[in-house]
Amino acid sequence: FALGKTIHGMAFTQFDGIIHWDQAGWNETDGFPSEIRAALLVDVEARTKDQIKQMRDYFVEHEPLITQQAEELKMARAQVSEFKKSIPTMVISRAVAPREIRILDRGNWMDESGEIVQPAIPEFLGSLQIGERRVTRLDLANWLCDSENVLTARTMVNRLWYLMFGRGICSSVDDLGGQGTFPSHPELLDHLAVEFIESGWDIQHLLRQIAMSATYRQTSNASPELEALDPFNELFARQGRFRVSAEMVRDTALMISGLLVEEIGGPSVKPYQPEGYYDQLNFPRRNYVPDQGDNQYRRGVYTHWQRTFLHPMLKAFDAPSREECTAIRAQSNTPLQALTLLNDPTFIEAATMFASRIMREGGTTVDERIEWAYRTAVSRPIDAVIAEELRTIQTEHLRHYVQEPDLAKALVSAGEQSSTAELDPAEWASWTSVARVILNLHETINRY
Repeated sequence: FALGKTIHGMAFTQFDGIIHWDQAGWNETDGFPSEIRAALLVDVEARTKDQIKQMRDYFVEHEPLITQQAEELKMARAQVSEFKKSIPTMVISRAVAPREIRILDRGNWMDESGEIVQPAIPEFLGSLQIGERRVTRLDLANWLCDSENVLTARTMVNRLWYLMFGRGICSSVDDLGGQGTFPSHPELLDHLAVEFIESGWDIQHLLRQIAMSATYRQTSNASPELEALDPFNELFARQGRFRVSAEMVRDTALMISGLLVEEIGGPSVKPYQPEGYYDQLNFPRRNYVPDQGDNQYRRGVYTHWQRTFLHPMLKAFDAPSREECTAIRAQSNTPLQALTLLNDPTFIEAATMFASRIMREGGTTVDERIEWAYRTAVSRPIDAVIAEELRTIQTEHLRHYVQEPDLAKALVSAGEQSSTAELDPAEWASWTSVARVILNLHETINRY
């Protein structure tokens, strides 16, 4: 006879004492272990909890679909574990009971008789609505971005205005306190601060508002009378003139030459750097190897930064050492900057590739190529005086490199992208000289 049974959702069929799985994915023809056989032969109502557990475990252990999924789950957990091990960790301190802070009499840290003080914000900036409990760092963070806080929005707006005009509405960008300078347009600062808060602290929205304003769209040219009246452009009656940041100086040369790789994100990259620059660094000693391929032409913001030994090109153009917070960078104009633009391997390679563009895309005559090169670099037509100077440079250098072919080949072979196979080396070298001058122009590295 045959007797069908359903046990906790699992269907079995018994034939003459040999148990077969039914609706479970396979047939077991060799029989079950003795304890499982015994459990199956017991009436359903009479089975003990141990017998039911043994049957369930046996089913889970031998069902192919379940074992496959269990193996996949095990592999997934192993991958998650390996990923967690690869995540960098940092040392942090655990929160402990805050220590007692007192006012020190004449700075004497051994005198414990002073009044106990509690953390708080400056009284003239309001108060924190926290009841009787002690203020926490989270309370400070919430207050910094509170719409009632008059400080944060104004500070951020002033810094964004500085980025757009070269000076802030309050010229002391790093100090909006009582020791800073008074805003030249306090109503404008208040208006933009309110706009910034009401937009949900949307930086792109605020930058768009500034960029579309009539003030931003002004020319940087000014009459002698206006320059005498407002030499520092405090009235914002004209657009500002200022050199772009160090990273953007390099980006500008790479963009003009066609070398710039605009990939976003990723690890730091190592452009060309003088050999032995890290010789003074120990524990451990650094071995700087410049990157190859696209990484050599990434934006300057991705350049490897060795704290006080930052890249020489960035240092020459006033990039900070990052040893302390810098809200506003220094602006200098030194001979070292001109030498960097002329001799740094990155800029030589950029000039070489820009020269190849001039020869391929700039037209057929010298005048057409000079006009095209200047307009490509500074986005305006060339003046006759400048055109004449560049024409003279191209002519004289062409004559020189025709007589010195080895020097011409050495110049146009700089960097990874250069090649002397397609263009005449002497002519290419002469246009490289023109390109080096254009990349060194005041107009090229300054924002007008």
